[in-house]
Amino acid sequence: MSALQRLWKDKMDIYRWEETEVDGATTNAEALKYSDVKCHYSKSSLTDIGTDGVPTLVNSYSLFCALETDLKEGDKVIVTQRNGRKVTLSVGEGFPYTHHQEFKVKRDDTV
Repeated sequence: MSALQRLWKDKMDIYRWEETEVDGATTNAEALKYSDVKCHYSKSSLTDIGTDGVPTLVNSYSLFCALETDLKEGDKVIVTQRNGRKVTLSVGEGFPYTHHQEFKVKRDDTV
């Protein structure tokens, strides 16, 4: 575990769509793949000035996890933050760094 990972206090459950067979019929269902995986959920705010010159606040969300974490684009993640609050996220594009991975995520509860 890297020094950076020691600072992460959030945990996530990773869900993935898989084919399952129920009573001889094959269906797609969301299945829990991994539970209580250490991570760090981060939010940053940017000010965007649109074409009309009025500034708007744009939020950007990121998820950091270990390199060996099996997280893929399209997965659903439920992050339990250090304060106990749960946030549901859709995983987007990821980028591996030397000691961790960073994924762009979208909150499922925001429009």
